[in-house]
Amino acid sequence: MRTIASDFDNTLFVKDEQQFLNNIEAIRNFIDRGNTLIIITGRSFSNIKQEINKYNIPYKYLVCQDGANIFDDKDNCLKSNLLDKNKSERIEDYLKNNNLEYSFESAYNDNDTIDNAVKITVTLKEEDNPYEILEKIKNVENIYSYVSTKHINIIDYNVNKSNALTYLINNNYIDNNITVIGDDINDYEMLEKFHGVIMKKHDTILDDLNKEEIDSLQSYLDRIQ
Repeated sequence: MRTIASDFDNTLFVKDEQQFLNNIEAIRNFIDRGNTLIIITGRSFSNIKQEINKYNIPYKYLVCQDGANIFDDKDNCLKSNLLDKNKSERIEDYLKNNNLEYSFESAYNDNDTIDNAVKITVTLKEEDNPYEILEKIKNVENIYSYVSTKHINIIDYNVNKSNALTYLINNNYIDNNITVIGDDINDYEMLEKFHGVIMKKHDTILDDLNKEEIDSLQSYLDRIQ
């Protein structure tokens, strides 16, 4: 039995709708052969579940917010990593003082209170310089943060996709016969630690890992047992 942990955006979910549907069909066939699929994403639970439910995407475990929350296929939260409240308050003060739009994400909700936050999402405007904002946030507090397409994402320093998978292994949810697939900076740690492949279109930061490149999730799943 094989276990695959796949990133979602630009890995499982792609702009080419037919390829996206082909990826889903390949996942079904992969699971039917007795294997396990983990979806591992920077998205929140409520956001990713809309796509999962719309397209009926099967999976065994769902890792959200870059590893801050881990769910089983019955929507039970197996682990949640809350942000330190004092750090969050200092970051919030900076965001408020600079008129930046932000929200606190909890295990199940995209807009929650600071007490339940596992992630702070800063929404970027077209005129914003994301990397300048990112550096200023890091100067306020030593915390893990990175830039995605339209947001700055802030999570606990010990949270990443690699640590989430290690938690699943150490607690006997999965064994260590795992392959990971990704394309972006938030996939770096899991690709560094575990056997993995990367999408042909990927962030160049992953080049130094010297991983095999694949055209699609479907093509990879179809050739392994």
